[in-house]
Amino acid sequence: MSDASFPEILRRLREERKLTQADLAGNGISRALISLYESGRRTPTYETLAYLAERLQVTVDIFFGSNNEVVQKAMMTLIHQAEQAERQERWHDALEMWESAHSLCEAYHFTTWDFHINAHRGITLANLERYQCAVETLLPLVVDPRLHDNRDVAYDILRGLALSTRQLGQLRMSETFFRLILHLIGPSDERWIRTHINLASIHELLGEHDQAVRHYVTAAESARRMGHAELEAWAIIGWTTAEMSSGMTEHVSLLLDRAHGLADSQQDAYLLYAVRHNRLVLKRIQRDADAFLRDYAILLSEVPSVEWKARLLEEKIKWSLAVQNWDDAEACLHEALKLPVTTPIRAELLMLGGELYKQRGKWGQAETYWLQAVEAFRACGSQLVNHVLRELQRLPRE
Repeated sequence: MSDASFPEILRRLREERKLTQADLAGNGISRALISLYESGRRTPTYETLAYLAERLQVTVDIFFGSNNEVVQKAMMTLIHQAEQAERQERWHDALEMWESAHSLCEAYHFTTWDFHINAHRGITLANLERYQCAVETLLPLVVDPRLHDNRDVAYDILRGLALSTRQLGQLRMSETFFRLILHLIGPSDERWIRTHINLASIHELLGEHDQAVRHYVTAAESARRMGHAELEAWAIIGWTTAEMSSGMTEHVSLLLDRAHGLADSQQDAYLLYAVRHNRLVLKRIQRDADAFLRDYAILLSEVPSVEWKARLLEEKIKWSLAVQNWDDAEACLHEALKLPVTTPIRAELLMLGGELYKQRGKWGQAETYWLQAVEAFRACGSQLVNHVLRELQRLPRE
């Protein structure tokens, strides 16, 4: 059992002794709690481990792979404190304790706990936006046989990898991890809907709008059947974004009305902002000048995050290019490129920069921006690289 995790060891020992979870319960430990231990969703204290060992007629060392009681107690204390810090979203404190537990685990060869500790370390790193470190910590766990011990833990690991690689601009890798998640869970699980929304957003960033729409529609329909208003609203917001990116606006207004009603029922300000942002995009496409400029100023004063600000500036650049207000487009472009955005968003801004300078007849600057866009689109695997390459080929030479 040296390579097994604690949940697997506990389950095997119980089954070898032909005990049910109810048989093992006692001393304030319920059958339900035993089930949580065996699924990896709860971690027992050292005292509980000692009780379980006694009931199973083994020494507590079997749960560690080593026999230093003082260190065993110290590590279990660290694990419990780290889990509590996670629940309270004190991510810096959690990471410090996970790192200490990891050091003890390695120094004393507590092989039964290393998977659990590394999974939590990686997820904590992702929450701290240390995405590269999160990937380096979580990726080895994907090929660890213990990944299959519990679907919830596997979900958390794959989701951490999918979100981290997306933030790093590694979109094809992110797509792979989200697709693996769909093999773990079914349509009756709200996480299945969230995964379809995330997959759709990846396809959207890759410029694959038709595939994005399919995933968004699947998510919206499933969320409506489940009565999950928040997820249905997010799916519709994504759906309308992808439709407008494809030049389709026929049903967008009605869909946004539906999303607005759902967001309003949830009293979710962030969702409502997203709906208003998409209404702004529709006004730009419809060339409604007064409404666009008025709503743009309002949204800019209420922008909730750096990413939303970049997207908002992107809309203003597109508007300014359409009306040939090049000085305004240039000012917005420079402001947007100063923001700490992800590679896919930066690539789209660089593509607009090329379009701006092409319109102004500044071929050298257009080429510079488009070459940078090509590099960025290639880094994330986006099909938009082909569009930029075609534009580069059409450029006159100064």
